[in-house]
Amino acid sequence: MKGTVFAVALNHRSQIDFWDGAFHEIPYKTPPKTPIWFIKPRNTVIGSGDIIPHPIGETVQSGATLALLIGKTARKVSVQDAEQYIAGYALANEVSLPETSFYRPAIKAKCRDGFCPLGQMTKVRSVGSLDIVTEINGLEADRWSTQDLVRSAPELLVALSEFATLKEGDIILLGTPRQRVTLHPDDQVTIKADGFPNLENTVVLAGGQV
Repeated sequence: MKGTVFAVALNHRSQIDFWDGAFHEIPYKTPPKTPIWFIKPRNTVIGSGDIIPHPIGETVQSGATLALLIGKTARKVSVQDAEQYIAGYALANEVSLPETSFYRPAIKAKCRDGFCPLGQMTKVRSVGSLDIVTEINGLEADRWSTQDLVRSAPELLVALSEFATLKEGDIILLGTPRQRVTLHPDDQVTIKADGFPNLENTVVLAGGQV
């Protein structure tokens, strides 16, 4: 991975529905009108076949999603032109500790070593109606459809490029449902979607807290 991994919170309808009450409380009093961004730094990124460290005493949750790969420099891109900046997509796992707030995603929960497995990039025409499946030890544990995303992949690219110049190799994670799959040491985690190579990782108990 040679670029920056940008991730977005609250981009699945189940997230919006669950947090609706909190959106109207102080200090916000209204739902967010723009995407809530955070970054998965380089220490989080691993490939298929690598291990996901499980810190001792923590709850670790899988967040299967898609990664959009930027193909060329993008700044203030229009929706009409967005597709020409997308080199392809890959399966991804936005691993996290449990989240208590989405307005300020916690670094300690999101940015631990090995908390962003990324699969092999694939060129596909559309990811607007794709089932993302999580299997744990060979059994299906979760399935969701990209039809339930609040903003599509091109719309996220447009929103991010409005204020940040994106470079070739940068990545945008498209978001996850509210419901996540809890991981345990020795679990074999497989993320699947039609047309993509599987993303496979083993969870291993870390030597101590990160």
